[in-house]
Amino acid sequence: MNKKEIQKILKYYRIKDWIHYLGYVLLGSVASKNFHWMNFWIASLMLAYAYSFNEYSKHKKRYFLLPLIISIPFLYFLSNFQFFDYFSFILIFTLYSWPKIWLEGKPIISTFSNGIGFSLLFLFPFKSYKETFYFFPILLLLFFLNIGAQLIHEIIHYKMDKKIRKFTTCVKFGIKNSISLLRISLLIVIFLALFISKYFKLIALSTLTFSLYFFSSSYKKVDIKFRKRFKNYGIICGIFYLIDFF
Repeated sequence: MNKKEIQKILKYYRIKDWIHYLGYVLLGSVASKNFHWMNFWIASLMLAYAYSFNEYSKHKKRYFLLPLIISIPFLYFLSNFQFFDYFSFILIFTLYSWPKIWLEGKPIISTFSNGIGFSLLFLFPFKSYKETFYFFPILLLLFFLNIGAQLIHEIIHYKMDKKIRKFTTCVKFGIKNSISLLRISLLIVIFLALFISKYFKLIALSTLTFSLYFFSSSYKKVDIKFRKRFKNYGIICGIFYLIDFF
């Protein structure tokens, strides 16, 4: 396989757009003490499907089913809970991009679909639902951080989405109200961080610093640079999560 073919695969499956979400799998692997290469492999196939199917629904590009087909032999090794998590993720992002249902174009639902869907990656390494109880507040943190990330995405793409009549939460309620929703999600994250500070000190401190910074920054300008900082600082914040889990 030459360099051009590799670049084509990277572009088709939009790997650069989702590679950071494997950090959720890493967090879940450390938290559940189930650090296995298969978790990352199957999660990568799940993400490749979600993003390529989203591209298919827009541009009719083929091969979006290939990641699912490749994942089938590996499903045998999953626990019942992991299989349920896998199925839920695939179902959410199929409905999200499938033209006949297209949750992506439905306000509130589109935002929450992203929040729930990507948060499932944190749970994927857990072998049973009982193991997740202690980490439920962390799951809520990730959920509301994903809500915030999705709102930022919608704010940046407001003009384009409005032009093609994609009725996202931002298109429905406007940029100012969407920024207010972003702040609300960050306030909830701050409250959750305070709630868990007794048990996860590093996670609480890093999350508080992160959320307070972006809460105050939202009063200046929410643009592509804001989104890039949100992503990059989020990765740094995730390192503190890992240290705390260890």
